[in-house]
Amino acid sequence: MQRWREAVLTASALAALLCLSAEGWLSGDWLGNDPWARTKQRPEFNWKWQWPEVKSTKSDSKASSGDDSIRTNLKAALDTYEYTLPLTQLRRGVVYTGSANRLRRVLHKAARDGASIKVAAIGGSISWGHGASRRGETDWFSVFSKWLIGAFPRAAVVARNGCTPGVPTPYMIMCLEASVDADTDLVFMEYTLNDAHSLGGPGLLSHGGEGALYGNRIVKDAERLIRRLLALPNKPAVVFLHTPPVGLANYPKGHPKNPLNRSYRPFYMTSEDAQGALSQYYDVQYLSLRTAVYRLAVHTEAKGFLWEDVFIDHHPGDHGHKVMADLAVHLLQRTAQDLLELPYGAEDEAVVGEPLPPPMYPGNVPPDAPMCRVGDLFRAMVKAADGFSYINEGTAEKPKPGYVATKPGSVLRIAISTDRSTVAAVAAAAAGSALAGAGGGGMAAATAAVAAATAGVLPNDAPVHVYLHHLRSYTNMGVAKFSCVAGCRCEEVEVDAHHEDKSSQVFLAGLQVTQSPDCVIEVKVLDKTRSGGNKFKVSGVVVAERPGGNDAIARMGAGHGRQFGLSAHADEEAGAEQITFSSSSSSSSSSSSKAAASGS
Repeated sequence: MQRWREAVLTASALAALLCLSAEGWLSGDWLGNDPWARTKQRPEFNWKWQWPEVKSTKSDSKASSGDDSIRTNLKAALDTYEYTLPLTQLRRGVVYTGSANRLRRVLHKAARDGASIKVAAIGGSISWGHGASRRGETDWFSVFSKWLIGAFPRAAVVARNGCTPGVPTPYMIMCLEASVDADTDLVFMEYTLNDAHSLGGPGLLSHGGEGALYGNRIVKDAERLIRRLLALPNKPAVVFLHTPPVGLANYPKGHPKNPLNRSYRPFYMTSEDAQGALSQYYDVQYLSLRTAVYRLAVHTEAKGFLWEDVFIDHHPGDHGHKVMADLAVHLLQRTAQDLLELPYGAEDEAVVGEPLPPPMYPGNVPPDAPMCRVGDLFRAMVKAADGFSYINEGTAEKPKPGYVATKPGSVLRIAISTDRSTVAAVAAAAAGSALAGAGGGGMAAATAAVAAATAGVLPNDAPVHVYLHHLRSYTNMGVAKFSCVAGCRCEEVEVDAHHEDKSSQVFLAGLQVTQSPDCVIEVKVLDKTRSGGNKFKVSGVVVAERPGGNDAIARMGAGHGRQFGLSAHADEEAGAEQITFSSSSSSSSSSSSKAAASGS
């Protein structure tokens, strides 16, 4: 347990260092020395919802078949959970439900005998499990997943935690396939903490920054990720699970419980309210840990629900994770209750089948080409391998796959698309349309300015950053040249894979590549070495989502010659894992899998 807690603290610190200020969480000797004891689950607050009996009403669309068994299974799911969060706050924390047609389809499907359901969580360190005393047991997604499996025993449920600590939304826009299966039915996304700017930093109130009402970059990033998710083959339901940014789950400066005067955010200082427009525009459900707890922690100072009871630092402890699970379960149980009253029907199906609307921010669309590939998905992009072999240097449980060469002259060629002309064209067209209608000034002019700004940062001829994952280690490593050999141009880069540190880690080799739908990048092992060996290993590629220099990898503090610290997807040492829960005939089971192994 002690090693686990040390690992949690180390990883939490890394996540904070990547994208957050470390100056806004709970502090002081009054907190004690055992945050897990302070934030343990509180079963004394548990209660069970007494759902009223409802009769089906006629809808204006014809209900689906199999009503009797579906209703029986939906009713059973309502009697399977004990809440910790009080009723009033539970209801407050479910901020937006909308028509929930996609979510209604998920519950309707789960209630059918023999159905298969896939659920995923994407987000940062909180949903990955930081703060929980036992990841896989007391973190919110594990609590929720085990409930879902037990609530629908006649369905085959698979719940995958695809979260990556320390990364913001733009990373997941690029690397979605490494965390979410294509046939997923329901996705929870939690990025409010990781997307937040440092308090006191230049990004908080800058143009397009976290505090902007219009043109907010966090909202625009979230929209592109939502569009990627909603466009998956199974047309999944998507749910925002917003958590407080650093400083919000804290006491004001001068308060006795903030003796170090660490940074503080008031209730409104978070991007989740601005992202609420996306919930309404796309009918994406919206859960809020801030709204669920704030009244108890601040207004009524309810013992058991104070900030220090719920949060270890800016990560929730077991109690906070249970509250998050409460919100997710309540949303699904409310949807099940709604289905009992108004069964899933043709109107739901028609709405689910509708194409996505145009982006809320004109031109704000993600590329339609692969952007992030590791493991088997990367293998599919390799056009030629002369002297390189695809090898798993790890184990089945913690695989370390990649293309490995040991001789000078070995060549690996990777085919990618760096074409961002469609994205730029859509943005330019949207800007032109908005400008054409801006003659009246006022709001039209503001809309035009936002659209023009979007187009302005997406020049059609700007190079696209490409980052290839490669191994650095301390024995027998060689040197390779990275270059563009067909369909595109770039300045070649020479990479020495030997370093003195007694560790093996994934690093990035960065290229600035001209835009092309058919670009071939070559990795050639050179006849030079500092270690006495010529081993070189390539394990993945990331192609920037947007052209130009301000890409997500650079904003995360990574880049050419730097360590690729996203260990949930590529790690040659610790082998951090994604946790998956699945149904069996009589019980639930959990397993861990490395995303880099399967790429799914």
